[in-house]
Amino acid sequence: MDVNPNWLEVLDTVSGGCHLFPMTGRRGNKIPPVPARRSTDRRSRQIPPGRRSLTGVTVRLLELGLQLRRARALEETLQAVTRIAVELTRSAQGTLRLLDESGKRLLTSARHGPSVHRRGAPPFRYGEGFIGWVVAHQRPAYTNHPGSDPRFVTRPGQVWTPGAVMAVPLLGGSDCIGVLSVSRRQRRSYGPLDLNLLKLVGQLSEPQLEIARLKRLGESDPLTLLHNRRHLDQRLPLEIQRARRRRKPLALAMLDIDHFKRVNDNHGHDVGDEVLCEFADRLRRCSRAGDVLVRWGGEEFVAVFLDSDLEQARQIAGRILAAVGQVPFASSAGMLSLTTSAGLAELSDGDDAARLLHRADQALYRAKNRGRNRVVVAR
Repeated sequence: MDVNPNWLEVLDTVSGGCHLFPMTGRRGNKIPPVPARRSTDRRSRQIPPGRRSLTGVTVRLLELGLQLRRARALEETLQAVTRIAVELTRSAQGTLRLLDESGKRLLTSARHGPSVHRRGAPPFRYGEGFIGWVVAHQRPAYTNHPGSDPRFVTRPGQVWTPGAVMAVPLLGGSDCIGVLSVSRRQRRSYGPLDLNLLKLVGQLSEPQLEIARLKRLGESDPLTLLHNRRHLDQRLPLEIQRARRRRKPLALAMLDIDHFKRVNDNHGHDVGDEVLCEFADRLRRCSRAGDVLVRWGGEEFVAVFLDSDLEQARQIAGRILAAVGQVPFASSAGMLSLTTSAGLAELSDGDDAARLLHRADQALYRAKNRGRNRVVVAR
């Protein structure tokens, strides 16, 4: 049966019948579902590969609404939206991006499935690529031929190229606040039904996502896009409680760019900002997806290594020092050679958040006194 793209075709797993639901009404009139001819054969009750069950769609949407109401943490809200979007559209991967305070950069806020881009890749800018086009035009869209679609761009750090991409803008009032996108690996085409389902997920989530964006902006450093000190003040006590409840290790590193004042004094604060952004990018690339990365203030940063003992944290800190010291920083003033120092502390029985940070800070102080460009472990 050919289906008008303005209608949603679902299979009722109870009756075995196929129903059409209007995605848009005319003049506000309610159009009742139209049952298709149904067979008494039991095999007709099996869901064909190209259809979704009415029960399945309903359950997923109800689950999303429940999770959005119950979510206590910002990450839980964002992750719930992304996961349901992937499941309903039968995609391999989904990403939720929110615009930053300037409205120029799309910050990856949640992801479900294998990432298309490596960790630490620069964020999409407004109007850049397929998802940037969706944001700029505030228009949902999909493409089943990304390689030949002029809106799609291959970017540095791209791990794999999707076979199909779909995205919908997320609106807060009349303004776009972000974009929800999904993709498939193989050439399994998207269609109007997929787009309507993704739009539905986005529209159900927009009120909570607008609140989440404002909260995220209040807890993010606008320059480096890392978390800020306010976020760490709220997050670290919770992670300490979780580590103790689950009997898992936790370690924390405090890092400082060596002689950073010379960069500002010799080249100006604009070059200093470039160095801070590049340092943050290298910090992301060297850390793991679950680690909490924070700009503590100035040229000081904090990394919280979840489920990591002292030896594991020392290895990650070593990678960070190598990434900073072995490759000069490209800037508008030319190539700059820099190093960093780190103080490392593992959670112990007597630690609360303040004491753990103090121990890491004291270890950083000793690293500076011992010649910089080194990792020192707290006593």
